Amino acid sequence: MSTRIHPQARTTPKIRQEIKASGLTAHEAAKVFNITKATAAKWLKRDDVQDRSHRAHTLHTTLSAA
Repeated sequence: MSTRIHPQARTTPKIRQEIKASGLTAHEAAKVFNITKATAAKWLKRDDVQDRSHRAHTLHTTLSAA
């Protein structure tokens, strides 16, 4: 199964694994991988290196009977 990555994504699953395995702080990883501290922190704290779904998880609409 191929992985689809957002066209604007700065990181790939391989780079995300490297970030997690590096043992660096978010600040250090941001400098090394040329990403923001927030992005580095996000991938350091996540268990999985795959993107999460951007779809709605709940339906905020009331359906009426026809």
